[in-house]
Amino acid sequence: MSRVTKGHQLVSACRRLTNVKLSESDGVRPQHVAQCRAASSSVESIRTSRPSLDQSALKLDSDESFSVPPRDTTISKLENGMKVATENSYGQFVTIGLFARVGPRFDDGFTPGISHLLEKMAFSGSRKYSSKTEVMAELDQYGGLVDCQVHREVTLYTLSVLVNGLEKAMEILADITLHPDVSDNCLEDARMAVSFNLEDLDMQANQDLRLADVIHKAAYGEVGLGLPRLCPDENIKGISGAELTRYLRAKMLPENLTLAAVNVDHSEFERLANKYFVSDPPSWSGVASESCATPESQIDSEPAVYRSGFVKNDRKMERAVVHANQLPDVAHYSLAYRSCSYRDEKDFVPTCVLNTLMGGGSSFSAGGPGKGLYSRLYTNVLSRHYFVMSAIATNYPYADTGLFTFNGSCSPSELGRLAEVFSAEVGRLAKDPFTEEEVGRAKQQLLSLLFMNLESRAINLEDIGRQVLELGLRESGQQLRQKILNVTVEDVTRVARGLFNSPPSFAALGDIKALQSHEQLLQIALASTKPPSATSKFPFLRNFQ
Repeated sequence: MSRVTKGHQLVSACRRLTNVKLSESDGVRPQHVAQCRAASSSVESIRTSRPSLDQSALKLDSDESFSVPPRDTTISKLENGMKVATENSYGQFVTIGLFARVGPRFDDGFTPGISHLLEKMAFSGSRKYSSKTEVMAELDQYGGLVDCQVHREVTLYTLSVLVNGLEKAMEILADITLHPDVSDNCLEDARMAVSFNLEDLDMQANQDLRLADVIHKAAYGEVGLGLPRLCPDENIKGISGAELTRYLRAKMLPENLTLAAVNVDHSEFERLANKYFVSDPPSWSGVASESCATPESQIDSEPAVYRSGFVKNDRKMERAVVHANQLPDVAHYSLAYRSCSYRDEKDFVPTCVLNTLMGGGSSFSAGGPGKGLYSRLYTNVLSRHYFVMSAIATNYPYADTGLFTFNGSCSPSELGRLAEVFSAEVGRLAKDPFTEEEVGRAKQQLLSLLFMNLESRAINLEDIGRQVLELGLRESGQQLRQKILNVTVEDVTRVARGLFNSPPSFAALGDIKALQSHEQLLQIALASTKPPSATSKFPFLRNFQ
């Protein structure tokens, strides 16, 4: 019998299956009749019980059609001032983390890049464990995973283990954070890791981390938020164990720390926190403070000052060889404006919607939900200008300020044109009205991303830890959802035009000979907004008319 004939018989059998009219006379073997009838019964049950399309459609703006089982976050404070937060969940794994108010913003008075070195030293050795190999050998018994990430205002150490490994994970977390190994051998390994990290970045086409460093330097100068996330090459060898100890003593204070966990009992987690983080003081508690460039009483207390500037980094990027062909030379450009803090109840969520609305990405995308193919940077920049390789809007919110950036890349010879295209598109924010359709789409996309991310235990943990560390509370996904749904076109218009209340900052990376001067870039920004008169509502533009 041919394959076509067998295929026709299969189709006929499937059709008969849904009609529940099978018998031995149909040519079906007797031993399969009972199985087919059982299967057909299941098919009929699904057919009759499933809702219609109208009934099953998810309407995110309707409370009646949106229901998520609550996950309660419990928050308490230990006797030393450290905060503890947990959330009930499910599964065979628990995820715990220590969140510290440590990062480049707080590197004033120390060698810039010291927090990058601290990140590479994480889980590498401690008072009880001589190497990362020993740490991982202990955690492997419980399927353990570890991670350390340094952001500008916060550093997080996280572990994920089977539920029966919670106490071991807490012991290791306390030991590597409060009793780290800062010996010469450990420092040398960390220096090598930092050097390799920087070398690897230089060989990648994606330069987001370096571009973020230079645009923050342009916006805030060489202090606070303007200090580098990546350790400068010249500083790697100059950071000593003594300086690291002094740094930890100044930063790792109980009031600057939050312990968080997902899928644990709060009372048990609090007991372990007292045992390992309160009863056993950190190794630097008895180390005397040494003088540094800025007194410790003044470190971390100064608010961020937006300065506006222009930083060029003509660092030559080494290009990796792929199939005997070098990656093309790429120049990178960033245009930034001051935005709001995440503490701003009125403007923070509308700014997040604006960020989603502007969207963007690279010139290649596989498409699909959430890719932002309807965003303004995709439709107005990437789709219309062949030379643009990437165009992305990113909002960086901080405790007392924010930075809204437009980052792009192209061939070095087209960098000047990219700057003009960006200014023209950003200028539309000051002139062109937003539509209900695009704001509604951005809100739905932001909701989708929010709840998709909160399904990840690691991301959920980070959300809990960072909110409790910085705000002292945790807003649930449902609370954030309601705030997003409440955003109006007028709210997005207000925050978009509010960006122009301060002058822009500019940064460029790579071969930047084709880029205009600072004064020319400011003039381009002025021309793109076309204020009607000297009484423009955008103060900084009046000086350039």
